[in-house]
Amino acid sequence: MREDTRSLWEQYDSEIEPWRRGRMILVLIGLFNLVLQALNIMAQIALANVELLLPTISTFVVFWLLFYLIWIGINWIRWLAAAWCAVVGFIHLIRGWVDGNSFLVVFGCIDLTVGIYLGASSSVYFFTKRQRERRNWIRVVSVAIVLASVFAGAFLSSVGLSAYKSSLEEEADQFAGEAFERIFKNHDAEFLLDRITARGLIASGGHDQLVQFVKTTALQTGDLHDINRTSAWLKLTYGFPVNFGCISRVTAQGAGAAGRVQLQLDITNSNQDWQIETLSWQYLDYSHSSRRR
Repeated sequence: MREDTRSLWEQYDSEIEPWRRGRMILVLIGLFNLVLQALNIMAQIALANVELLLPTISTFVVFWLLFYLIWIGINWIRWLAAAWCAVVGFIHLIRGWVDGNSFLVVFGCIDLTVGIYLGASSSVYFFTKRQRERRNWIRVVSVAIVLASVFAGAFLSSVGLSAYKSSLEEEADQFAGEAFERIFKNHDAEFLLDRITARGLIASGGHDQLVQFVKTTALQTGDLHDINRTSAWLKLTYGFPVNFGCISRVTAQGAGAAGRVQLQLDITNSNQDWQIETLSWQYLDYSHSSRRR
């Protein structure tokens, strides 16, 4: 009898049914994506990036729905996912190589490998074929309904958050307009002192420095008029457990005693209360003075 010279691993690997290797490949792909998605969500929460969190969750739910359909043997989705992974991986690989970005090179290689395995691996084919033969449509529909419900919840929450942001943008615009008028046109130091945040008050040097800022601004710019907003941005913030707020920056221009003046206001909203974080102004002709508080 001929002696078997193969290693123990080779002997063990040859005895594994192909569909089991295919299942292992899909499990590893799923675990890899699960880790990446968990890290992504944790990063969004740590950065208080509320606006991207819900759309990101919706995208992940779609991924798991497609992954489940691949798991139960829907071949055309597997081929589509394989082609997508291969193309994305190739693009990342080339871009990473050209730009010298090792991060893109690594993920390009991973995506390319996943695409090739999904589309060309006989083990994956045998596993999906076995799953197709054992498919339970009641279970399929149940899982699809659960994932679709999660997606719908995240999507509707994202729409609601977008509407909430739009309302905050309107409020921020109104508050900034009032602040520009009261501080730079009416020189109302009491309004500034009432609306400045504790952090802003400390950074500006205290009560007396803020009053002096308003007086100096009045002397150097006069009573500003024709104040018009030029740009604005707003970002939603989140604090555990349910503390939503926002930060916003609004810039405007007005006519001063010596020419056009650019104004900038950083404001925050927490517990439905708008406050001023910092404000500054400068003449557009830089030969004139500028002030920041």
